[in-house]
Amino acid sequence: MSSDSSDKSKPRVGIYGLTGCAGDQLLLIHCEDEILDIFNAFDIRSFVMASSNPIEDDMDVALVEGSVSTEEQKEHLLEIRKRSKILVAIGNCATVGGVQAMYAQDGTFKDRMKKVYGDMKFITAPMEGQPLDAFVTVDYYLPGCPISAKQALPLLSRLLHGASPEPFPHPVCHECKLQENKCLLLDKKFCLGPLTQGGCGAVCPSHGLPCVGCWGPNPDANFNEHVKLLESFGMTKDEVIRRIRNFGGHKILQYIKDL
Repeated sequence: MSSDSSDKSKPRVGIYGLTGCAGDQLLLIHCEDEILDIFNAFDIRSFVMASSNPIEDDMDVALVEGSVSTEEQKEHLLEIRKRSKILVAIGNCATVGGVQAMYAQDGTFKDRMKKVYGDMKFITAPMEGQPLDAFVTVDYYLPGCPISAKQALPLLSRLLHGASPEPFPHPVCHECKLQENKCLLLDKKFCLGPLTQGGCGAVCPSHGLPCVGCWGPNPDANFNEHVKLLESFGMTKDEVIRRIRNFGGHKILQYIKDL
């Protein structure tokens, strides 16, 4: 962790977490073969999972995990944005809203809050979980639940050298084919691989488990045809949509609004 005497030859970085499981920050810590190189290459100013002595000042790059789920978090995010030249949303919660936004904009948020917490008074006002770009400009997105080292490390490397991170436009379905897996859909099993952003290496289908969409929606996917295919397996459209929304957060709404 950096001291107050900053090494000005290194990019200043802050790593933050809002509402989420902290799995994306943990993934960075678990890059055990690369962690020393990361800390040597960057001036890590704030990373509470690695140090209890954060230095909150201007940064070149802020990596922010988690959805915005309280007014306090919203103000914190706005403050981070003001201090950062580049802001990267990392993980499903930060990029699309996460599982806490699976019922986004269905009008039941207040009722659901009351069922769980009753008439409890909160220190800061809760809100329906939203992705970072609902409140601030996000420069780059690193999807995942959690993010993968195979995507995170190249992103950090490109930022270190002043280059833009590469996008990953292919779906999980593409990665599944590269693994030479038999397609689960051929056996009429529920799978969201064709609708989901790649980057996980098709880890679930490679173990015989269906993709549940945790990398978020793939903008090029044909949602209409895939929902029809899943309905042909005996599922109702409501059930298919419900499962698509599990990890789709707010971003999924634009793709399913006309289904």
